[in-house]
Amino acid sequence: MALKTTKPKQNYIAGISLGVMGAGFAATLPFHDGALGLRLLQGGFEAGLVGGLADWFAVTALFRHPLGIPVPHTALLPKNREKLTEAVIAMIETELLRKESIGDKIKGIRIAELALNKVKTGIEAGTYNNAISSVLLSVVKNIPVHQLTGLIMREIQQVADQLDERAILNRLWDEIVSRGYDEKVIDLALDRVEAWVRQPEARDLLGRVGTEQVQQIKLGGLMQFAVNAFLGYLSEDKMGDLIQGFILKQVENFKDPDNLNRLKLLAILHVEVKNALERPELLEEIKGWKDNLLDKLDLEKKIEVYIESLIIRVQGIVVSREFQDQWLTPFLRTMLERLEESPERIEQGEQWIQQQAIQLVEKHYSKIGALVRENLNKLSNAELVTFIEGKVGRDLQWIRINGAICGFLVGVGLSLIRALV
Repeated sequence: MALKTTKPKQNYIAGISLGVMGAGFAATLPFHDGALGLRLLQGGFEAGLVGGLADWFAVTALFRHPLGIPVPHTALLPKNREKLTEAVIAMIETELLRKESIGDKIKGIRIAELALNKVKTGIEAGTYNNAISSVLLSVVKNIPVHQLTGLIMREIQQVADQLDERAILNRLWDEIVSRGYDEKVIDLALDRVEAWVRQPEARDLLGRVGTEQVQQIKLGGLMQFAVNAFLGYLSEDKMGDLIQGFILKQVENFKDPDNLNRLKLLAILHVEVKNALERPELLEEIKGWKDNLLDKLDLEKKIEVYIESLIIRVQGIVVSREFQDQWLTPFLRTMLERLEESPERIEQGEQWIQQQAIQLVEKHYSKIGALVRENLNKLSNAELVTFIEGKVGRDLQWIRINGAICGFLVGVGLSLIRALV
């Protein structure tokens, strides 16, 4: 803040008093041999004039050369302004604004409690809702969608790269076995085989294929005769019925959970699957399929579109009255209540705030003196004199008035003594 250097309206009583003394001295000068009363007045005015002039000279010499004459030891303030500046700074730093006193004052202020009370009042009145909503809205609007999408894609790719295909496949197979899906697959296959075999078309096909296969058997002598006789006895229909019945019987046997062949089939299935899961070419194929899947899904574009739509929805939410009343205000109230339930945390916060404030004062304490020096150095001698006269000029005028009055009284007393002697 700039110092006010405009010279205020002065009380000219001191000048008037000096004028009165001068006029009285001039008026009574012809009567210095006259009546006693006139001689007393003349002596009083003379001494009052001398006293007033002496005090005027003394007061004026503090600020400037009297009548512009460079009398030695006058204009004391301009000549010693550097000493005055340093004295003012020293007085401020060592007496008025000591670091210790500022620190003590800060410690006496419960800043955290005052802030909490202010915040609590503001929360209950809803004072902060619009401001917080505006901040949240600004944050949401400035979310870098493209960068965020890239970050999410990199995280997804990193997770995909870290997946252990072998462990996943083994875990999947163990889960299938533990849930009995392997047996369910066999049962499903048996049901399908049974359903197909029971069809007339399947029976006819089996009879025809079976007959053709027997006819292709080439044996010699009596064995060939026996085979031909067998074929003559069995038609394709009978062959179909025979094969159909055999297959259905085997299907029924395999459906029995305790059937030995079924258990062997399950054991063989487990071994073959385990061996297949350990094949490097299968793992490489699955890995390539995984990478191709990420590319084909075009996740980056879908994620970016989703984030943009989500941002639009969130913008509408954070500025709504419903969000402020049903979410923001209760959230702030809950956070404040939790803080008030922890006096030790408030005390820690109080100490931290005071410590930061004291450190801030200590760090910038030297700037107080620098600021005072800077502001004083901005003033010219005339401005500095005007500033100080504006602050103490009235009291200095009373010095001149008192000098004139005291001189007048002393002059009257001396004149009376001289008359009596």
